[in-house]
Amino acid sequence: MGKTETIINFILKRIFNYRTLILLFLLTSIMTPAQEERSKVGIRPYPRDQAHEMTGGDRVANWKPGIGNYDDLLKSDDYTALNMDVVKGYDGVFRSKQRFFEHYIHQQGGDWVDSNPKTNKLIKTIGRYENKGNEVKHIIICREGWLYDKVNGDTGPIDGDPRILHQRDVDDTRKVFKDAHALGLTKHDNYKLIQMVVHPAVFLDDPKAREIVSTMDGVCIESHQYNRYWPLGNKISNPEEITRGAKWVLEQGMDYIFYYGPYQYKGCDTYTDFLERDWLNAFWKKGLPKHHKNMYYYLNAFPHGCGNSRPVGPESDPYSYLGFAKWLIQELENGN
Repeated sequence: MGKTETIINFILKRIFNYRTLILLFLLTSIMTPAQEERSKVGIRPYPRDQAHEMTGGDRVANWKPGIGNYDDLLKSDDYTALNMDVVKGYDGVFRSKQRFFEHYIHQQGGDWVDSNPKTNKLIKTIGRYENKGNEVKHIIICREGWLYDKVNGDTGPIDGDPRILHQRDVDDTRKVFKDAHALGLTKHDNYKLIQMVVHPAVFLDDPKAREIVSTMDGVCIESHQYNRYWPLGNKISNPEEITRGAKWVLEQGMDYIFYYGPYQYKGCDTYTDFLERDWLNAFWKKGLPKHHKNMYYYLNAFPHGCGNSRPVGPESDPYSYLGFAKWLIQELENGN
C-alpha cells in the first residue's frame, strides 16, 4: 500500500468517525428532550406482600385475599418494574428510588404544624424514606381534620375547598424543613409540597386560595370511580374544570398530579370493559395534558368496594393493576 493510499484511507476513516459522532449527537438531541418532556407515572401499590394480602385491608383499601401481591407478582425485569417513575410507601423490585406520600396536617396530633423537627411526624417520615436510600419527590399535603376528629376536626381557610392549607401551615412546614436539615435529620432543606384539593378549580378561582397555592409546588386532584366522584362529569369530576385547573398549574411552572383511582371492576354494576382506560381517554379528549414534563399520573391502585377483586398482576394481564400501569406508561412514553 502506497503512502498516498494510506493517507486517503486515514482521511476516510476520520470522516466516517465524525459522521458517526454527528449521527449519535443528533439522535441523543432528539431522544433526550422527548424523555424529559414526557409525563411521569407513579403508583400506590396494595397489597404489598403475602401477609398484607391476607389481612384483606381495611375500611378504605379492602380486597379479597387471592388477588395477589406485588412481592409475588412483580419481577425485577418486568416493564413496570423498570419504567415506573415514582412509588408510594413500598420498594419491592421497582428500579426507581423516587417516592411520594400523603401527609395530613392533623396526623401529628394537633391543629398546627409541630415546629420541633425532632418530634415532627412529617420529618420522621422523610427520614425513613431517605435512610433507605430513596428520594422524596412529592409530599401530597392537605387539611382533613375530620378524618381525625369528625366533630371538631379543623379544615383550612377556604370555604369552597376545605383541604387547602392555611398560609401558616405552608410557612411553618418550610421552616421545619430547614431546621431539620440543619440538624442532619434530612438530606435537603426543602421538599415539594403538593396541595391536594377537593374541587378542581376553587384553588384557581378563589383569590386567597390561589395566593396560598402559589407558595407551594403544585396541586393534586383525586379522581375516584366511586362515591362523590361518580359519575364522570359531575361537579368535582368534571374533565373541563380539571383541565382548566391543570393548565393553570403547569403554566406557573408547578407540578400537577392526577391521582387516579381506586377503580371499579367486574363486580360493579356500572363497570364496562376497560372503564379505567376510558376515563383517562375522556380526560385527554377534553384537553388534560397528556405530555408535559410537570404532569404526573399517580395510580391510586388500592382495591376498594365492588372493585376489590381486580388482580394485582401479572403485567401481562391487561385488567390487572400492573397491566393497567404498563399500558399507561407506554401510552405516555410513546407520545400517542
